[in-house]
Amino acid sequence: GGYSGVGKSAVISELVRQVEEEEHNRGDNNNIFCAQGKYSKLQAAAVPFSAIDESLGQLAAELTKPYHEELLEKIRHKLCCDDESDIEQVMRITFPSVSPLFSTDDDDEKSNKGALSVSLDMNEVKQTFKDCLNCICSCLDSPLIWFLDDCQWSDEASFLLLNDVLPSKDFSNILFMGSYRSNEVNDEHPFHELMVNVEKSGVNSTARVDLFGLSPDDIGEFISDTLGKDGASEVSTLTEAVYAKTLGNIFFVKQALEEL
Repeated sequence: GGYSGVGKSAVISELVRQVEEEEHNRGDNNNIFCAQGKYSKLQAAAVPFSAIDESLGQLAAELTKPYHEELLEKIRHKLCCDDESDIEQVMRITFPSVSPLFSTDDDDEKSNKGALSVSLDMNEVKQTFKDCLNCICSCLDSPLIWFLDDCQWSDEASFLLLNDVLPSKDFSNILFMGSYRSNEVNDEHPFHELMVNVEKSGVNSTARVDLFGLSPDDIGEFISDTLGKDGASEVSTLTEAVYAKTLGNIFFVKQALEEL
């Protein structure tokens, strides 16, 4: 958690980069898959599951690339091996972006024609989502990194789903991360309740990380490096003015320097 612009998304991006680099340095050929989605204040009420669907779409787009053909076939076979399963239909209806995982564009069109009239209850969506995600993760050589950004704007349906999925002990081979604006999430906010429920569940390991603005010394070093000076002492006056204006928020620090 942290205020807007403090660098939450940047931390996640750096984490993913370091994980990929570590895998490469070890000489492993394991692919690191990252599914990311971002909630929007405007979409929260109108589009249920928006960030979850976006993250699944990103994952589907990566898995359907030609060099993942063998892995994709493995996932498709596992998803469709149960003749009684409605995984494909439920996932297509609820999370349209995941459709490429199941079949070609022609098959998508045929399937969607008959899917529009089907109504689903939340329990069915929850169970199907867990089955689908579990299936995908079990086929990966390395844990799936699943990141949802701006969770303070998540919709009610997403919270219901996440409250069922994240505390579940049925999952493995997945790392979930959610970012939120701490000044917009109080003790009564659904995302706070979600974090408490996950922690109480005792599932694997959980951690909260709070990000804060940089210190005046850090800001001084940053400004010095940005302006090509020999040290923070050369920009002390500017540092004081910028810190007073931004309180160390790196996003606003950058904006302030651009305005000079």
